[in-house]
Amino acid sequence: MQDRPSDDCPFDPADGHRYTRSGVPVCVHPHKVGIPTGRYKSDGVPLTGELELPGDVAELESYLRGVLHSAAPGMLELLIEQAATEIPRAFPGVDVVTTLRRALG
Repeated sequence: MQDRPSDDCPFDPADGHRYTRSGVPVCVHPHKVGIPTGRYKSDGVPLTGELELPGDVAELESYLRGVLHSAAPGMLELLIEQAATEIPRAFPGVDVVTTLRRALG
């Protein structure tokens, strides 16, 4: 069971959203969005994600499938770009396009 929204972010019945005490809108269920909690817009924090490829090539496809299928829409392109760069470094000789197609399929 997930934690309930904090009283630090009261609900505004006028528009159906929650806000910090200073009036900044918040997402109270970041685990459903698929990105880490952060003040992206408020603090100008860039939306980034980080792949942590497994050490064994046999685990690569299933790892990518899990990461890519659970990624927020705004993160998917970034993660694919990272994978295209990092896979050849970690696993020379692995066909990146085929691996990504299988993971996304």
